[in-house]
Amino acid sequence: MREVRRMNCGSRVARLALAFSLGVSLVAASCGWRPSSKGIVLSVTPLTAYVPVSSSLQFGVSVVGTPNSLVVWSAGGIVGGSSTVGFISSTGFYRAPASVPSPSQVTITATSQYDAVSSSSATVTIVNQSSGAHTVQVASGQTITNVNVQVAQLTPTLSIYAAGTCSGSSCTTAATGAQVAQGGSATIFLVGNGIISGTVYSISGKPTDVTVTQPAGSQFGQISNGTPSVSFDIAVSATAAPGLRNIMVSNPTTGELSVFVGGLLIVSSGQ
Repeated sequence: MREVRRMNCGSRVARLALAFSLGVSLVAASCGWRPSSKGIVLSVTPLTAYVPVSSSLQFGVSVVGTPNSLVVWSAGGIVGGSSTVGFISSTGFYRAPASVPSPSQVTITATSQYDAVSSSSATVTIVNQSSGAHTVQVASGQTITNVNVQVAQLTPTLSIYAAGTCSGSSCTTAATGAQVAQGGSATIFLVGNGIISGTVYSISGKPTDVTVTQPAGSQFGQISNGTPSVSFDIAVSATAAPGLRNIMVSNPTTGELSVFVGGLLIVSSGQ
C-alpha cells in the first residue's frame, strides 16, 4: 500500500508541475511576449546601392529576437520618405527622387515596430538617369577619394500608383480610379513605375465588355515629379455588366504584371 501511495504522490507532483507550467504560459501570453536577452537584431539588405533618379529598388530586412517582424521604413530620417530624398513603402519598396538631392546619399532605415530602439540602416546614392561613369566621394578613413562608379541602367519594378481619365489635354487621377457608363468611352490615365513603350494594357472581365486601344509612343510621358505616365482609349460595350473592373499593365519582355484593383467602375447607362 505504501508503494501505491508513493506513486499517487508522484502523480500529484507531476500534475502540479504541469499545472504550474501551463499557468506560467498563460500568464506570459496575457502579458505579451518579451525580447530575448540578446535583444532584437535587424539587418537591412542591400547595405549600399546606387539608384538612378526616378528608379526603384526593393529593400529587404531580417528580424530576429522577436516574433513581431513588422518594421517601419524611413528615408532620410522621414517615415515613408519625401519628394526630396525619395519615397519608401511599408514593404521597403524605395523610389528615388526625380533629381539628385544634396547630399546625394540617402539613409534608408528599418525600425522594429515592437522596439523603436532597434533598427538597421543602408545607404543609397542617387545618380543621374544614365549609364556611364559618375564621380562620387567615398570616405576612406580620413581621406576623401573621388572614384568612378559604373552605374547600369535599372528597369524599375512595374507598378501603378494612380489612375484616372483625360479630357482633352487635361488628365487627372482619383483614389477610386475611373468611371465609365455602358456604351461609353474614355481616355484612361495611369501613373506608375515601369510604364514605358511596349507595355500592354487591359481590363479584367469579359474581353467583349471593354475594348482597349493600346497606346502609341506619343501617349507615354511623365508627371511633374518625373514618374512615368500613359494614356490610352477604351470603349465600353452597351451590354457590359455594371461593376468594378481591374486596370492591368504587363511587360511582355520581363513578364511583370501590375494591377489597379477596382480601378474602373462601369455604371448603368441610365445613371
